[in-house]
Amino acid sequence: HKRSLTMVRDILMYMDRTFVKQNQKKPVYEMGLMLFCTHCTRSPRVKERIKKLLLQLIQAEREGEKVDRDLIRSTTQMLLDMGKNVYAEDFEKPFMDSSKQYFMVQSQQMISSSSMPEYLRQVEAKLHEEGERVTACLSSDWTSEHGIKSVVEQELIGRHMKTLITKEGSGLVRLLEEERIDDLRRMFTLFSCVAGGQDLIEEQMAEHVSLKGKEIVESQENQQDALMYVSKLISLKEQYDDIIARAFRGDKSFTTKLNKSFEVFVNLNQRSPEYVSLAMDNYLRGSKGKTSGASTTNEEQAEVQLERALQLFRFLQEKDLFERYYKQHLAKRLLNDRSQSEDLERKVIQMLKAECGYQFTAKLEGMFKDMGTSRDLQASFRQHAQHVEHSDLGVELQVKVLTTGFWPTQAAAQCQLPPEIEHACNVFKRFYLAKHNGRQLTWQTNMGNADMKARYDRIYQVNMPSYHMVVLLLFASESTASLSFQEIEVATRIPAVDLKRTLQSLACAHFKLLTKEPKGKEVAQEDTFSYNTKFTHKMIKFKVSGIAATRETSEEVKESRNKMNEDRNPQIDAAVVRVMKARRVMEHNLLIAEVTKQLQARFNPNPMIIKKRIEGLIDRDFLQRQHGNHKVYEYLA
Repeated sequence: HKRSLTMVRDILMYMDRTFVKQNQKKPVYEMGLMLFCTHCTRSPRVKERIKKLLLQLIQAEREGEKVDRDLIRSTTQMLLDMGKNVYAEDFEKPFMDSSKQYFMVQSQQMISSSSMPEYLRQVEAKLHEEGERVTACLSSDWTSEHGIKSVVEQELIGRHMKTLITKEGSGLVRLLEEERIDDLRRMFTLFSCVAGGQDLIEEQMAEHVSLKGKEIVESQENQQDALMYVSKLISLKEQYDDIIARAFRGDKSFTTKLNKSFEVFVNLNQRSPEYVSLAMDNYLRGSKGKTSGASTTNEEQAEVQLERALQLFRFLQEKDLFERYYKQHLAKRLLNDRSQSEDLERKVIQMLKAECGYQFTAKLEGMFKDMGTSRDLQASFRQHAQHVEHSDLGVELQVKVLTTGFWPTQAAAQCQLPPEIEHACNVFKRFYLAKHNGRQLTWQTNMGNADMKARYDRIYQVNMPSYHMVVLLLFASESTASLSFQEIEVATRIPAVDLKRTLQSLACAHFKLLTKEPKGKEVAQEDTFSYNTKFTHKMIKFKVSGIAATRETSEEVKESRNKMNEDRNPQIDAAVVRVMKARRVMEHNLLIAEVTKQLQARFNPNPMIIKKRIEGLIDRDFLQRQHGNHKVYEYLA
């Protein structure tokens, strides 16, 4: 018919160019196609038969039979030549409807007999088959590829997303736990084609990670070991970061969802800031060589571990509590020379400054400055003792002068130092105050350490904390046979709690420099102690460490939190005044929200605490309530 029409069009070409255009008639070729469509392809008997045969041929091929693809292609091309509306109504719509019904049945059969990964592989194959069939069988001018793809995705994926994700034994949780990257990537690709599919994977993954995270933070075993606690959280984070990168193509929405989950469960445990700081302390202490300090390998490994720990730091809501613990641990490392690398310490401070700003690390940087100043001061004092005092101090005194406010010093009770140590301290005090008139020195004896020579079966060189030295020197006289706990307490004036730990370390730990009666691992106030003349050890030089819990006791945690709450009050006051000074007038809820927003970089303030601080500022005439509306505050200049 098309060849005949072409011949007729050529014969009547002059009429097409003149008469048809002038009278706005249809061209000969279009008129012939319209008549063919009306009286042939769209006649009631032919139309239904063409549709039925086409759908039967496609159905047969889907079921594996070999069909004449060229026949299907030429027929659909003929319908398209009749017009896009003819193609859509007579073939495309019925084709989509029948495909929808076919894949609805197929999906039920497949999902009942296959695991989720197998089902997704079958879906992937079906999509490929349908795409290839549309390209090979249907008109090249107007294909239905996009339409049939949507039908297959909706029927095979969209209808069964929740069933697939929660499928027992092979659902998303199983794939995540076994890290089956290929199956997860296939799932992500297919689910992303359906509205809401990607969101469903995100939610299920976040829910699973939250459960895993809660198990870690609530585990009593993990809470006994800060390093294990932090290591397991870091491993969990790295595991799912890797899955997101490899299986979910590094999609940012997955990373955001993962981070939100971590932020929730990490802060379920109020001791997370302490544990993160303890883990970082462990990495920064490392292991120092005998001559060359920290090895490069150890330092590189520690830097990697610290960067991982800082990932957890970002999730902490109480960053000011972390700062408090970190400052305590840094002080011990610096004062006891336990840090494996000063460069590494400074790198961590730079990382913290980048995360939280200069104010967060100002005191930490001040601690390093004090250490440098103390080294210079020590050199000057040594010259002073030799040339000015003209006397041998009897001991080599090394003093570190710490600035109050930078260091986590406490108002510790002053213990009674031995006379020779007391004399050396007084010499230094005169020297220092002569150089810095008007300053005040307070000795922190609980933070020092000493090198001693002790005579047992031979002479040993022992490094120990200052409290240990003070106690041990009580037994220096041969006339001192034994001393009771009360006698030692009176003679040294060391607080009872610290004295118990000191005596436990000297008499009950690895190096038993003293003996205790009665025997036992705990120290009581009724115990008596004597010099252990039978002590022997294969090493001439060794270190006696104090017995101090690496983790705070419940009482210490409570005390730390109370002190932290006291420290937060001025910050809340300052934030309220800052906001009100800028706004002048503000409604209560808006003020609470703005103050919370300003402070959340360091901690999340309790709205009730903010309200109490506002009341206090009203009493101190910084603010007042608006007349007639008690929910609105006004700033008083």
